Amino acid sequence: METAIRWSPASNADEQRFLYVDVSGKSFKLCRVTSGDSTSLNYDVLASHSRAPVFRAFDWSPVDETLVAVGQSSGEATILRLDDDIHAPIVFPIRNQRYCNAVAFSTQGLLAAGLDKVRNDFCLNIWDVNQRLSVTDSRGYGSDRHALEPLRKLASSEPITSIKFFRDQPDTLVTGVKGQFVRIYDLREGPGNPSLQFPTRCVHNLAIDWLDENYIASGNPSGDPTICIWDRRSGARFQSAALPTTDSSQFSAALEFKNVIDPKSSIWSLRFSRTKRGCLGMLSSDGHFKAYDIAKEYVSDENRTSLDQTLGRDSAKSYPEQIYTKTVRDFRNPYFPHDRNTNPSQKVTSFDFLNFCASIEPTTVTLLANRSVALFTLQSQPCPMDLSSQSVLACGGLGEHDLDFKLIRPSSEFPSRISKTSKTARDRSVSPTAQPNGNSTTTGDNKNGGGRNSPDSSAETEIAQRLPGRESRERSLSAGMFDTRLTVRDALAWMSVPQVRCQEGYLVDGEANKELLSDDPGLWEFWDWVGRARENSANESMIINSVDMNYIGVYSIWNERLGQSLEDRVLRSNLNQTIDINNLITDLVKALRIPKGKGCTTRFPAHRRLCLRISGAAESTADLEAMVNNLVEARQHTKAAALALFQDEPKMAFLALRKNQPTQAHKLLAMAISGAAKGVTDPYWEETCREIGHELTDPYARAILALVGKGDWNSVVEEVTLPLRYRVEVALRWLPDDELTSYLRDATMDAIRQGNIEGVVLTGLDHGAMDLFQSYIDKFGDIQTPVLAMSHTVLRFITDRPNRTRYEAWRETYRRQINSWKLQLDRARFDVESRKLAVTWYGRKLIKPPPQQISLVCNYCTRPLSQQDGPEYPDFPSTGVEVVHSVPMSPLGTASQSSTICPKCGRHMPRCGICSLWLGTTDPMSRASIASGSMSKQASEAPQEDVMKRFVVFCINCNHGFHAHHARDWFRKHKICPVAECSCICDR
Repeated sequence: METAIRWSPASNADEQRFLYVDVSGKSFKLCRVTSGDSTSLNYDVLASHSRAPVFRAFDWSPVDETLVAVGQSSGEATILRLDDDIHAPIVFPIRNQRYCNAVAFSTQGLLAAGLDKVRNDFCLNIWDVNQRLSVTDSRGYGSDRHALEPLRKLASSEPITSIKFFRDQPDTLVTGVKGQFVRIYDLREGPGNPSLQFPTRCVHNLAIDWLDENYIASGNPSGDPTICIWDRRSGARFQSAALPTTDSSQFSAALEFKNVIDPKSSIWSLRFSRTKRGCLGMLSSDGHFKAYDIAKEYVSDENRTSLDQTLGRDSAKSYPEQIYTKTVRDFRNPYFPHDRNTNPSQKVTSFDFLNFCASIEPTTVTLLANRSVALFTLQSQPCPMDLSSQSVLACGGLGEHDLDFKLIRPSSEFPSRISKTSKTARDRSVSPTAQPNGNSTTTGDNKNGGGRNSPDSSAETEIAQRLPGRESRERSLSAGMFDTRLTVRDALAWMSVPQVRCQEGYLVDGEANKELLSDDPGLWEFWDWVGRARENSANESMIINSVDMNYIGVYSIWNERLGQSLEDRVLRSNLNQTIDINNLITDLVKALRIPKGKGCTTRFPAHRRLCLRISGAAESTADLEAMVNNLVEARQHTKAAALALFQDEPKMAFLALRKNQPTQAHKLLAMAISGAAKGVTDPYWEETCREIGHELTDPYARAILALVGKGDWNSVVEEVTLPLRYRVEVALRWLPDDELTSYLRDATMDAIRQGNIEGVVLTGLDHGAMDLFQSYIDKFGDIQTPVLAMSHTVLRFITDRPNRTRYEAWRETYRRQINSWKLQLDRARFDVESRKLAVTWYGRKLIKPPPQQISLVCNYCTRPLSQQDGPEYPDFPSTGVEVVHSVPMSPLGTASQSSTICPKCGRHMPRCGICSLWLGTTDPMSRASIASGSMSKQASEAPQEDVMKRFVVFCINCNHGFHAHHARDWFRKHKICPVAECSCICDR
């Protein structure tokens, strides 16, 4: 270390001083701050000493700012006067020369000098500076070098590396014994053992907390850079001396920090803040400057009071307290010589804490490598925050004593739907520059498919004008990252979307889910496909030759690859038979009566027709006309025209653009369709269409112009702003077989890699969808949709262990998420609905019912009153065969079946306290009840006065039971129990 700086503890807001030390130049300067700002200081030199001897250590007197002590290489401790650079200094000689490693002033005029080891000599000398100054003043300053004996001699043959005096107890000091101990001496005690010592190799750079002197810091500067925090109260109990005396016990550090800096550098300085308790600053040789915030564990006032009452007043302060590291923050990052981004002149070489500061965080005065003086203030740490699973943000106070906190809740506009809330938050995050210029062809059209009941996006703000469909959705789901930042409340509302969707009934029903997803066209299209697939599964229209073809994607059909799910799709009795997928597809197309449509020449017409049905395309001209008319009525002219044009119906497209109050832009598109000669290339026409298309934001208008401009179906397939399902539809109709194979392969792999949820039309809900959803979860963190979607096929078609394990992990995570939202009823609904889906098409249940969780028990034998003994419900055969349970002491009469007698011990249920008849009702599942019910169906259908009258009620005080309607009638007029000799006031 070539330079050093020390801040005067006597400084205040009006008079600020510091000591500038030039170690290599052997000079000291007492400086006064004249001006400065938050980062730099200007100063005047009040006094200086430029003829100091070569020294290895120094200390500045805390009482007299003109006195500086230095430790020389010869071992002598020397006192210099900064206001007297002429006379010789005061020297404290030693008998055997060796290095003086440390010097330290006390507030009472003592000077300690720590020396290297010499055999049979002391290494710690305590001098009385006041005594020596009085002798010097009587004989003249610097005129006397006679040897005065040290006040105390300590540490025989033990090298001392560092020394510090305590300010609250000036007669005690802490020393570092090289490689062995951190040792505390009380100079008022007689010679012998030290007051306290801690075994450690961290014996350098001692520092004492200015605001709590019970804590001492020391370090091991190199090799294994380590910092230890010691508590001087961790020894024996305090006795008559100011510090505790110790026995042979050895005590560990209260805190230990390892690997605090790069192993190639070393610790230069450790110093505690003078304004903030427990703030320890550390500077390394590579300029790494950081602070450790050390805090005490909370101790209640009750515990403190109990300790004081037991051991005496203020006894709690005499015992060690548990401490912990609250934060570690950097003032300045380390300097690396080969890093071009760091300025070597700004490297910190020395520092000291100020004794006052304007902010709540400590401020330091620092010396930089260019010899300039600067101020560094520790960056304020953020207030403590915690985010609950309910998307509520709790913010605490900044100060240690600021216990106030506030709660920030989502900006949800309940009871409005979350789709409107999330859309409002997303719209507020869009900067004005991101707004589209607007085109009349986009204001009336919807990007969603299906036409009927599709959400209206005419007012939806376009976040990205001409991005691909996938990227546009990703940008939409990343609100606040690309444009104007979201407010905290909007961000919380965005985070609460899955929770509120769950509350609104977001489950496995595709049609119901579409009503909730008007803010997300991509999810709307996804659930539209899932809903159609589930409808096909319900009516068994996709089952052919005992093979279940439900939930299959376009890619699997075209390539005739059912993969691992083939065995689970085949009826068990047909597993040994060879399945010809080609014949299976042909037979299924015939069974579904899928009509032929327009398209290119192909060797696989059945495959294309089935794939078009799976993608949701219109199968006949009548279906297409109905779809186009619905879209026109919804004022989605360009989408209607595009769908008609995709099936090579230009006249229908032209008419769609002319109906229902078309705009001028719609008329221009209609003119382009009617005037285009498909298949004839005209460079001027093509260039004009391309330029206009680039200015549009509506994907359907862009697709129309791409087609009429080039006359090539590939231009439509390559229009990435068009939703994937329509690009797939165009490819299935018009691309040749080989090109179609390549396109479907590339599109499927890209959808899986990008986590594009639109790719479900290609993968289906088969094994490929598991990889697609994994990418989707990794990208968006949305586990809700994949779990709900894959509930349709996992266990039914996906049974391999890796995918089942992955899905179970997703499912359990989502269930725990719902529970954390306190929506246990919604979690139960999810369990029930997903269990209903785990059924094969021929009725075999794939999940056992859950075990019974609530049961009535007999008051005598405390065993369940149910007829079954097992912990779970049995798997009843679907054929309706009667099952007989062997139950001990259960007679075969109808009484035992009626739940009025315990089937285990045979004893009756209690009698009603009013009518004296046995309590209990007939078991509706018993044969006697079923027979009775079948014979008296008319009587059972008669309206009952009160359903609750068959129930049983009990008084929780006297335990007497009654029929519900009897108890109701009795306690309308009375408050006392109707049972004789019972004086319980049941109706309290």
